[in-house]
Amino acid sequence: MPLWKREKIQTLLRAMRIFRCLPVGFVCLFFLLSSGCGGVPPVSKQGNTTKIPPKSRHFIIAGFITDEAGMPVGQLPVRVSSSNVSLQSDPRFELKKRKLLASGLTASDGTYRVSLPLLGGRRKYYLSFYERGLFDEVKYARPNRIDITQRVTKGNSWLFDFKLSFHGAWSKVQETLKAHPPSSPRANTIRRFGIAEEIRKGKENGEVWWYYSKGKRFDFEGDKIISEKSFLPIIK
Repeated sequence: MPLWKREKIQTLLRAMRIFRCLPVGFVCLFFLLSSGCGGVPPVSKQGNTTKIPPKSRHFIIAGFITDEAGMPVGQLPVRVSSSNVSLQSDPRFELKKRKLLASGLTASDGTYRVSLPLLGGRRKYYLSFYERGLFDEVKYARPNRIDITQRVTKGNSWLFDFKLSFHGAWSKVQETLKAHPPSSPRANTIRRFGIAEEIRKGKENGEVWWYYSKGKRFDFEGDKIISEKSFLPIIK
């Protein structure tokens, strides 16, 4: 018989001799507790085994925005959204299906930095540099919404520089502006909304400028705006 078995048997026998003089109930309780059955469970050597949800991770996107001429673009909207379904590339659509996770504006030097929380489940993540009312649609072409799902799921940060294209009619807008005093109502309207999509003759020396895609109508009498109306935009 191995020595370790002999020592274990001798220890048990000595314990039995001691317990012979103790009440039966005490002996049973001792063996019950020593066996780990009933009562308070033994503490794991690894400590508390209660699972605590991990802290939500964050993903950081930073970069530099320039135009075609290489000049930095400041005050450009930066939006990061998430959705359970795939979204179209046009950032004007499906806004109700998106969950906005981060937003900001580029600095005067064209730099930006946003931090977004990562959500559970099989979600898609999108980056956009467009927001109606904040983006200069007269000077720049509207940029597409960018699917960044694979970037987000592979790391903790991403450096992404982007170049904005000038609007196809920007050169024509600049030429048209030269025909009007810089501070005139017509010049201000053209700079804000671009060249009117339709111009109709009004009363006497008047004109009516229609911006269907922007939901705006301006009635001019000479160089003065005598009426400005808004309506539901007709998105092309």
